[in-house]
Amino acid sequence: MNLKKTIIAGITATGLLFTSGAPYNAMAEAPPFYQYEGKDFPVQQIAQYDSLAGAGGTEILAYDTQSKQAFVTNGAKSGLDILSFGNLKSGSFQNIPSKKRILVKDFGIEQAKDITSVAVHPTKDIVALSVVSDPKTDPGFIVFLTKQGEFLTKVQVGALPDMVTFTPDGQKVLVANEGEPNDDYSVNPEGSISMIDISKGVKKNETLTAKTLTFNNVPLDDQVRVGSKGTVLQQLEPEYISVTADSKKAFVSLQENNAIATIDLEANKIVNVKGLGVKDHSIAGNELDGKKDKKINIEKLPLLGYYMPDAIDVYTTGGKTYILTPNEGDARDYAAYSEEAKIKDIQKEIKLDAKHYQGYTQEELDKLTADGLLDQLADTNITTENGKVNGTYESLHTYGARSFSIFDAETMELVFDSGSQFETIIAKAQPEYFNTTNDEIAFDKRSSAKGPEPETVVKGSIDGKNYAFVALERQSAIMVYDITNPKQSKFVTMVSSRDFSADVKGDVSPEGLQFIAADKSPTGQPLLMATHEVSGTVAVYELGTKQTNKLLPFKDVDQDHWSYSYILDLYEKNIIQGKTKTTFAPGETVTRIQYVAMLSRALDLKPSSNKTTFKDVPAWAAKDVQAAFEAGIINGETATTFAPYESITREQMAAMSVRAYESKGGKPINGPFQDFKDAGKINTYAKAFVQKASRLGIMEGKTNGEFGPKEPSTRAQSAKVLSIMLDQLEK
Repeated sequence: MNLKKTIIAGITATGLLFTSGAPYNAMAEAPPFYQYEGKDFPVQQIAQYDSLAGAGGTEILAYDTQSKQAFVTNGAKSGLDILSFGNLKSGSFQNIPSKKRILVKDFGIEQAKDITSVAVHPTKDIVALSVVSDPKTDPGFIVFLTKQGEFLTKVQVGALPDMVTFTPDGQKVLVANEGEPNDDYSVNPEGSISMIDISKGVKKNETLTAKTLTFNNVPLDDQVRVGSKGTVLQQLEPEYISVTADSKKAFVSLQENNAIATIDLEANKIVNVKGLGVKDHSIAGNELDGKKDKKINIEKLPLLGYYMPDAIDVYTTGGKTYILTPNEGDARDYAAYSEEAKIKDIQKEIKLDAKHYQGYTQEELDKLTADGLLDQLADTNITTENGKVNGTYESLHTYGARSFSIFDAETMELVFDSGSQFETIIAKAQPEYFNTTNDEIAFDKRSSAKGPEPETVVKGSIDGKNYAFVALERQSAIMVYDITNPKQSKFVTMVSSRDFSADVKGDVSPEGLQFIAADKSPTGQPLLMATHEVSGTVAVYELGTKQTNKLLPFKDVDQDHWSYSYILDLYEKNIIQGKTKTTFAPGETVTRIQYVAMLSRALDLKPSSNKTTFKDVPAWAAKDVQAAFEAGIINGETATTFAPYESITREQMAAMSVRAYESKGGKPINGPFQDFKDAGKINTYAKAFVQKASRLGIMEGKTNGEFGPKEPSTRAQSAKVLSIMLDQLEK
């Protein structure tokens, strides 16, 4: 049925507005949002989810376009949170409640400790979780669930499964088994890749097995870092997997090894492992601030940075495949063995040799050393595993490159690197918070470590252009680059929703990113979803879309008002008007008759005759009320009275709204349903309707977990409910 046309055709402008208890948390203020540059690439935050678990509360996110749900790992609670994104509105901020939380202990796996990653099947009702055992050196598991969170089955994989993903064709599940040692190195598993065939789907309690791909006999080039403790196979630690769109190849980051492995998914084998080399910070364009001296000083230094990417992505353009790398850096640091040191710890063993640096002559290096450069770099972190020749450190190697890079996937040659741009941009955009950290506001604290620390990169396409979104873990910002021409990639904008009024406030420490294209977005606009590990929040940003030029005429509802987009939606459809030409009165309560009249007219309900059941209903609304009564949407206070001028309560609204939705053939509303703390205060007749209204997303509880069944609702709240319900009926 073309409901939209029917609704608009059946409406006359009355200035009436039905109401409901819109989510109370939808009226919460958005975190402070900051955008640097990007005049032609506007970004705004339209939603936030707060796990209320603090650090670790949100880590990795997977979004399902079919159910409009996000699945978020919650390390603080050792579980998975399922969130509904179906009611997001373009241009309007709201807080997102959790639909369901599943705990690791619910899986019935005795050794299960934590969830490290989550992925959603591209077409089927399957969610995959990577679950670490206790101890982490034991084999882990992949747990399969439905999208409603129901357990299907589990599959044993390698030690410390750190990342799981589906191939785009949905035929396979790939797992990066990192295989870290325990703290005393008494157990050190080999890293591996697990591959699970799900071409026939995943059935309840089905026995599935994983094929293990090892690195035994896999060619390694001489740039792969394997000079650490343990065998080569023990040192190779897969971190993250990205698969090509045709599902023929996968690329695996081995962070501590500063390398990328290539997997042939047609032959089901690891083809090779190639090292990424080093970034020479002594040459122009690669400068950094390497000194913790309470100053901003981005300069060339005799440091060689290992790229060491974490969460990579892959894309194809111009017939070539490229790998995007966020060059975070990571050290092996355990009780029994650590490669990490500060320059002051090895200062007496350092004799820098210019042959390792393109930006210095030997004379220049000697003079810098004589002038106290090593003293200035005393607290700078380096690795002791590299740079030492015959007992002397001829070069100094650091972790990460403070940038993102683009590598040719075939040759692993560097195509583009953002150089010193991240620190340079931050120095201009947020100088007072330059190289701060993610659990306290501390100017310049991270200069001697890994700087802003790029954690994750994802690619997205908007209006025919390719973009890279790079999460900076310490700075709590996201860099956006136009990578349409890989070799000529350029900075577009930087955004952040961290609140610097406190050490941890707003959205702090982005960990996982997911881009949602406009044609798959619940708002119809491209979105970027970012989990923030330290604050335990998820931020949803709307991307690259200029604000609508259509404005409401109401002076009391500006564009920053939480209900603006809903009121605008109904106003443009001629469903609502204001109290006057210039006022809407968003906070005014709504009566029972106003609600029913608007509901009846919005759904184009008609009475069977001129009969009037309720004697206290005024003539102007008599047909609307009678039509709603005959449709089974309303009941009276008595057999002949309706109490039209009483404020409508939230439980009454729930009952009327759900009945109206169902009377128009809305899709069945099934559980799971939310439990409200004040459920005992809800009238018996309304209990089921309240649950259904909550599940449908048109009415939600307050932030304290209560529903408030006897409370009235405002015009602004009702605009949201009507807008969402009409959207649901149009699906």
